Amino acid sequence: MLALAHRLLNQIPGTINPNLRNKMQRIVHRTFADKVDNKNGNNNEVATVDSSENSLADNNQQKSAVALQSDEQNKFELSALMDQFNENEGKVDLMAQPAKQVLFSDEQKALMRDINQRIPYACETEPGVFCVENSVKPLVPFPDPCFTELKSHEIVKEYSLGWPVIRPPPIADRIRQGFSLSKPDSRYYPYIQEFRNHYDMLIIGGGMIGSCIANFLAEKIEVNDGYRIGIVEKDPTYRKSLSTQHLGSLRTQFSSPELVEAALYGSDYLRLIDYNKPTPNDQEVAGGFFNSPNVKFHPHGNLTLFTEDHREKMEEAHDIQKRCGAQNALLSKGNLERRFPWLNTNDIAGGCLGLESEGWFDSWNLLQALILRNKFLGVEYIHGELMYGHRHGLVAEVDQQSEEMNRYYEAHIFVGKTKHVYPIEFSELFIAAGSQSGNVGRMFGMGTGRGPMYMDIPVEPRRGYIFEVQPNNPPGLNFPYLSDPSGLFVKREGLLGQYQVGILPDTVDPNEPNLPEIAPEDYFDKEIRPLLEYRLPGFSGCTVLDHRSIDYDLNYVDGTPIIGSHPIHTHIHMATGFNGRGSMFAPAVGRAIKELFLDDGYTSIDFSRFSFDRFLNLKETKENFYA
Repeated sequence: MLALAHRLLNQIPGTINPNLRNKMQRIVHRTFADKVDNKNGNNNEVATVDSSENSLADNNQQKSAVALQSDEQNKFELSALMDQFNENEGKVDLMAQPAKQVLFSDEQKALMRDINQRIPYACETEPGVFCVENSVKPLVPFPDPCFTELKSHEIVKEYSLGWPVIRPPPIADRIRQGFSLSKPDSRYYPYIQEFRNHYDMLIIGGGMIGSCIANFLAEKIEVNDGYRIGIVEKDPTYRKSLSTQHLGSLRTQFSSPELVEAALYGSDYLRLIDYNKPTPNDQEVAGGFFNSPNVKFHPHGNLTLFTEDHREKMEEAHDIQKRCGAQNALLSKGNLERRFPWLNTNDIAGGCLGLESEGWFDSWNLLQALILRNKFLGVEYIHGELMYGHRHGLVAEVDQQSEEMNRYYEAHIFVGKTKHVYPIEFSELFIAAGSQSGNVGRMFGMGTGRGPMYMDIPVEPRRGYIFEVQPNNPPGLNFPYLSDPSGLFVKREGLLGQYQVGILPDTVDPNEPNLPEIAPEDYFDKEIRPLLEYRLPGFSGCTVLDHRSIDYDLNYVDGTPIIGSHPIHTHIHMATGFNGRGSMFAPAVGRAIKELFLDDGYTSIDFSRFSFDRFLNLKETKENFYA
């Protein structure tokens, strides 16, 4: 009877009544657990423990009690359920072979391990019209996520990409543990963690964007009165974070008025951060604060060079900047030569120089100040990595289209120190994962369905390098943040004559592989040195001191940010695609997301043009000078 029921469950899982199927599964799994305990040497013996032992003995008693259930009771219940199935569902061929487990081939596994490989899949562009598209598989930094050997215990246990999912134990175990005098052992109670299993607002990404969103939400609502805000960050050291690895520049030279106003607000935010974002201290110290943020702002402006072909666009952008209140000046070629004698102005028609509210700042100090302020307000940081999004079905039987519309309500977080997966329920989700936002969106169904769910978050990691060089004839301290038409950028670092240079990516070629983690030995001499020495002759023969790799969160559709809510899953909000400028736009974006979520619309800066809906409406928001 047990074998027939097990074959029935594996053969036709979608044709049996869900309630009847669940009852049958519970009996089959219970009988299976009894046999496993017998094989492990329990022999249906009840262990006798002393009352002073810890909760491990209580757990063994419960397992022994379950093992004592008779096989006759299980057979009787299975027989009654089988009779009910034959009456209500009809006869089926129980001797037919059950459906086999579909495994990936070795070639498919090799493709899945390659993070740059685009795997083709068929999608329905129009009713009845199918085409083959390319999709990047989610980056999974674990061993092989494909099961090569399915073991019997995986029938009764929940796994997520091969790692066990830790669910809260039964209420009886929690009550028993509450009366225990000994401290719970994580080996037997792995569900006891520092974070909760439910948050009202869950933010994926604890960098500058995610921390600013949490800060504005926590400043607006009372977290200690019942609202829970959690931030999932996989790297608590932020060594690979885009918020700390990029240059932390502040510029207002854009052709979109929303971005100009966002940069101006970021300048005011940094100017008043010492007064608005200190963290109180309980001890008797000067001023009552032990964290007064110091962002070390350098107001040397930005110098954006342009050619004769871009003169008209630069003049139009300059008019937009003046109407928004930005203090920038258009300099002719002669003015550039007189003001910056170290600059080679060949093939240059002019430049735009920021006079106020531009420069660069210490993004690491700003991020740490926000994290400390958020923790003081009650925001919880979770050091784990998102690996799966669980969908909540409100009905028992749905078709494919309605199933894609079901609400995602649970995020599976992998915690490296425990090697376990912890499900966290949420009400609102905020995706601020930088270059991995596209992969996070695919975990929640964006780009894997039909209709509006066909479009994923068009953000891919585009790797670049930042080199620290020492020129023989440095320009001096009055050196602005330089942006060349070729994509080259140069910034002064410190007071010892060192500079940071690199090339900002602007497009993504699907056939071009991403750059390696460590820059090739000849990369600087081939790609950067010719541009650098041509524009700045004083850098001829400069020495490369160090370099680091950085993954830009590049929006490969139109290159502009993505801010707003998803049109179908309205409880999922996005703030990504800033192409390395997240630290500058973080204050304005955090305030905008707060307004969109709590005030039902933008009240300060209207970012509607940068919403996700523009991709579904086949519209682009181009930025002429996103340098």
